[in-house]
Amino acid sequence: MERSSQLVLRNDARLSPGPVLLVNPPRDTLFRQLQTDQRPVRITTQDFGDYNWLSASGASASYDVLPEPDKSCQTVILNLPREKELLVMMLHAISAWMPEDARLWLVGENKAGIKSAQRYLEQYFQNVVKLDSARHCGLYEASVPHNEQQFALDAYATAWPVNFAGQRIEIVSLPGVFAHGRLDKGSRLLLESLEKLRPTGKILDFACGSGIIGCALLAGGASAELTLLDVSALALEASGRSLNLNGLTAALLPSDGLSELAGRYDWIISNPPFHRGVSNDLEIAEHFFTAAGTFLTKNGRIVIVCNRHLPYASWLQNHFDRVERLDANNEFMIIQAGKSRKHLKSRPNGSDR
Repeated sequence: MERSSQLVLRNDARLSPGPVLLVNPPRDTLFRQLQTDQRPVRITTQDFGDYNWLSASGASASYDVLPEPDKSCQTVILNLPREKELLVMMLHAISAWMPEDARLWLVGENKAGIKSAQRYLEQYFQNVVKLDSARHCGLYEASVPHNEQQFALDAYATAWPVNFAGQRIEIVSLPGVFAHGRLDKGSRLLLESLEKLRPTGKILDFACGSGIIGCALLAGGASAELTLLDVSALALEASGRSLNLNGLTAALLPSDGLSELAGRYDWIISNPPFHRGVSNDLEIAEHFFTAAGTFLTKNGRIVIVCNRHLPYASWLQNHFDRVERLDANNEFMIIQAGKSRKHLKSRPNGSDR
């Protein structure tokens, strides 16, 4: 069990009877340990992988952009997000519907910034106390929400321009989405390479974030059937807003890695993530490279951007016969891989081309 969940359990006696809502909990059995006949536990998460894991473990879970209002809830337990902007948005959203007699617990690790959380809680609650600290984690309780602060997701959306192939588009992002409010340097380099490659056909934007890559390709005139894939409900919401703002159409697919993908693609394009929460997690990219070849057409290609220090080129060489570096600068490099060793292998629900 995660250390933050252990800290919550250590304070189990402080919880009163009544429904509990866990918001973005880790993949463990905290929900089962807390649940009693008088204290039903429900989960809402913005991570599709966590949703699948927790649902398969027997939890009553939902995959949501934001927690749905629940006036019957007596306690909300929120896991501290890595991004402070996301913390502010979540506190605002939850406090806007919480009953006056309900309580919010905020739990998180010291390295995630829990020690500075009190000032954020005080923006949305009248009473804030630190309940406990142990296992390099902290637990705060907040009550009496400032319900007069009405919440609207639109107020947290940020739009900015991106130029690609002579076209100007507007990208929308939300707190918690990668590179919120800006075009990151890696994606900028990737767009420069894609402007030369001009992908067409069936295209997958893996870990799409705000939809920058996919929207740029469509707006730049690519004749494409585009799928935008991400594990994050917030990312897919932002991508949908980016598409709508520019009058573009694409499929939005929630997926933990490539678990929900079917069919084959001419191009898979990505700025692969290597963080899960506050920790580095290179397994995300490693699993992606391992499985991606089974989703490519015979002549399909992968194009990625990554930090120069990451071992992605050698990992791709384990699964593709042709791997080449297309571009690089002091921080990032663009890698293209083709001739997958798996493209002729059959898959359930898949088709070859």
